[in-house]
Amino acid sequence: MMNYFLIIFQVFINTAAQLFLKNGAKMIDFSQSLPGIFIAMITNINIWAGGIIFVISFLLWIYLLNQFDLSFLYPFGSLSFILAAIGGWFFFGENVTFYRAFGILLIFIGVIFVARN
Repeated sequence: MMNYFLIIFQVFINTAAQLFLKNGAKMIDFSQSLPGIFIAMITNINIWAGGIIFVISFLLWIYLLNQFDLSFLYPFGSLSFILAAIGGWFFFGENVTFYRAFGILLIFIGVIFVARN
């Protein structure tokens, strides 16, 4: 049961990393010189947070790959698409169209089928 919790936790932190990176990217002026962009990236706390969370997510993913069949585990990663759409809408005001929402529903249904083994 703990490993199933870890799967969901990994999906959540993977999505959190994306949200931090998105927020950090929004703070960078990409019209400046390449060295300026690089400095803006390495001094951005959101990008650092996203990167650190990604490393944790990656290490957890390696553990989970040892515990589950890849064909069972990998589809759970698609739950990040769902959480990213919700996070994009909630934190950044991104538009979730009918077709995007329908696609998200299909992803969710697919993960339920995979989870049933």
